[in-house]
Amino acid sequence: MTRIDDNTQTRVPAVAHAVLPVAAALLALVFALLLLRSFLRRPAGQKAFWAAGFACFAAAAACEAAAQRAGWSPGLFRAYYVAGGCLTVALLGAGSAWLLLPRRGRDLLLGALAVAVLGAVVSVLIAPVDGHALAVTASGRPPANHALGGHAYVWAIVLNSFGTLYLVGGSLWSIVRRRRVAVNVWIGGGALVVALATGLSRAGDYSLVYAGELIGIALMFAGFTLVGKEPLRRPARRPAPAVEKAVWAR
Repeated sequence: MTRIDDNTQTRVPAVAHAVLPVAAALLALVFALLLLRSFLRRPAGQKAFWAAGFACFAAAAACEAAAQRAGWSPGLFRAYYVAGGCLTVALLGAGSAWLLLPRRGRDLLLGALAVAVLGAVVSVLIAPVDGHALAVTASGRPPANHALGGHAYVWAIVLNSFGTLYLVGGSLWSIVRRRRVAVNVWIGGGALVVALATGLSRAGDYSLVYAGELIGIALMFAGFTLVGKEPLRRPARRPAPAVEKAVWAR
């Protein structure tokens, strides 16, 4: 009887802590699939970036959920760091940048992002992982930043700074210029919620990190979907010649 009670007490907190990461992973996966379907129907660069960003967010949240059940392993932490710590915000920001940049700027964006993503992935794969830091990580929170050694954090800082710049800064700039105001309010608000939750976690408060991720990603997706619903400006139609008017009149 004692052994069953101990197991129950051990598993209940893990299950409770895994609820929000699982919900965030499922929600982000649905968003990624919806954006992918929209991309296949009507290809656009921003849709591809946003779909990839939500897929990375889903992968990172799934890693968080798995860690609540089995603990953090070096491989799981590397996957979490690549998907969530390096790529999610960068890819979402790249989608917003795609809408703002000219064609030449988009080419530069693709090249720079490809180099940065490759550098981030390689740095995380070869970086040493502090097994003790993973082992002492409390349930319901991600590992501390120092759990991953090397210079992978540099790529995380660069990619997250770029993504946040375009998600928040680009949204504010568009709002000031009164362009896609509703869209950018949702995107900027969602990015700020995620940034706030992440900032609190780095300060040692992990109580809102998963809820903040879930709410923030939902707000950003609401903004992204509004982009495709904006009415397009159609050029004025030329008046039909008299002969065509007669044909249509029949």
